[in-house]
Amino acid sequence: MIRFADINDITGINVLHTQLHVQHIGYRPDIFAPIEQPVFDRLMEEYLTKTDKRVLISENDGVIDGYAALSVCDTKKGAGEILPFTFIEVNELCVAENAQRKGIGTALLDGVKAFAKEQGAKFVELGVNAENHTAQEFYKANGMFVKNYKMQYKVQ
Repeated sequence: MIRFADINDITGINVLHTQLHVQHIGYRPDIFAPIEQPVFDRLMEEYLTKTDKRVLISENDGVIDGYAALSVCDTKKGAGEILPFTFIEVNELCVAENAQRKGIGTALLDGVKAFAKEQGAKFVELGVNAENHTAQEFYKANGMFVKNYKMQYKVQ
C-alpha cells in the first residue's frame, strides 16, 4: 500500500534511510560520512513536518519497505530568469534490499507522479549517482530521461 507518511512512521523510514546512506557512502566515501541515528531523525523529521515536503511510503504487512522523500519546488522564488512553474524533486527514493524487483519502486514513482499532477507540477526531477546504473535504468523504464549532466573535478 502506498500512502503519505506521518511522524509515527519515522522509525521505519529511517531503517531504509540508513540503508540508502550506506549505499551513498559506497559510491562517494570522499563526501558522505557515517552519521548517527539522531541525525537521520532530524533530517527525516523535516520531510514529515514541513508543508513543502512530503514522504510517500510503501507499507506491506505493517512494514515500511520503501519510501520517496519529496520537495515541492517553485521557480517563482528565484530571480526571474526562469518562467514560473512548480516541479516535484524526489530527494530520495529507496526500496528495502529484500523487497527490490517486486514493483515497489514503480508504485512509489507512480505515487510521486500522481502527487505531481495534483500539485499542478510541470515535471518530476531527481538526481542519481553516475555509478548507479541499476537506478538509472529503473528511472528510464519509468519514463524519466536525462535532463542534463553535472560535471565535477576533484582538486588534488
